[in-house]
Amino acid sequence: MNSKIAAALALILLASTCAAAYPERPIRLVVPVAPGGAVDVVGRIVGQKLAVLLGQNVVIDNRAGANYIIGSEIVARSAADGYTLLFTAGAHTINPAVYRKLPYDTLRDFAPVGHIANSSGLVIVVHPSFPARSLQELIDMARAAPGKINYASAGHGNLTHIAGEMFQVMAGVKLSHVPFKSAGPAVNDLLAGHVPLMFGPSPVVVPMVQAGRLRPLAFTGLKRSAQLPSLPTVDEIGIKGYEATGWYGIHAPRGTPIAVVEQLNAAARRIVEMPDTRERFAALNLEPVSSTPEEFARFLRQDLRKYAEIAKKAGIQPQ
Repeated sequence: MNSKIAAALALILLASTCAAAYPERPIRLVVPVAPGGAVDVVGRIVGQKLAVLLGQNVVIDNRAGANYIIGSEIVARSAADGYTLLFTAGAHTINPAVYRKLPYDTLRDFAPVGHIANSSGLVIVVHPSFPARSLQELIDMARAAPGKINYASAGHGNLTHIAGEMFQVMAGVKLSHVPFKSAGPAVNDLLAGHVPLMFGPSPVVVPMVQAGRLRPLAFTGLKRSAQLPSLPTVDEIGIKGYEATGWYGIHAPRGTPIAVVEQLNAAARRIVEMPDTRERFAALNLEPVSSTPEEFARFLRQDLRKYAEIAKKAGIQPQ
């Protein structure tokens, strides 16, 4: 037998043996936000169930900073063996449109594992002390004092930032952006009254609204929030066509064996089909998604194009 062929067969046999034994040790699930943010909340739900299905501990590793970039780079540079994964969200495909240079390629350096859920929208919320009691009142205040009203976001390029920039363009107002490292710290400052306004992720701010700690003004989806059905959408209020929604998904480093990716994808699809997962997602304004790795890859390419166009229209200059 040709030595090159023999070597190739040996590699194939080794890969299949490793894949068959996977996972043999705990898995690290990198969540690129601080604890308490929406991505962290959803990532922990998925991580707990992934541990049960795979029969190994799944350790949540929060690596906040630079709008998911720090955590994403860690995964991009990790061994492609299925033991380091990335649980991420919409900022992953927004970042190429708002940062001049990333330390990884959003498509090339990751193996898409599975699209887990979509966010049906953000909730525009204000601190109870803020005078505006409706979105129209907010618009009127912003027009009367351009740039004087601050809004918090989970970071430059995060959906909570892009939603605010889109709103300014479509409503004809000027706000001032105050970026935080993630949604958790942003909401904490909002609750403390240090910043009055946020386009907040539903998993984090809806409980605060229901507890009376934040006042909702509008929902950014085209359909009303199931949790806040009396809250009008931005589109309904008169800014026609306005929509800001997000997604959640799992990635592995590029080069992860196909058999491992498929095993992880099968587990992810089982998780989103579980009745209790769907119940918990519904309570967070999330729509479960069951996809193949190929379907998720197509979705990511489409999302990259979408946000490149949005950033251009909003006049966002890459940093």
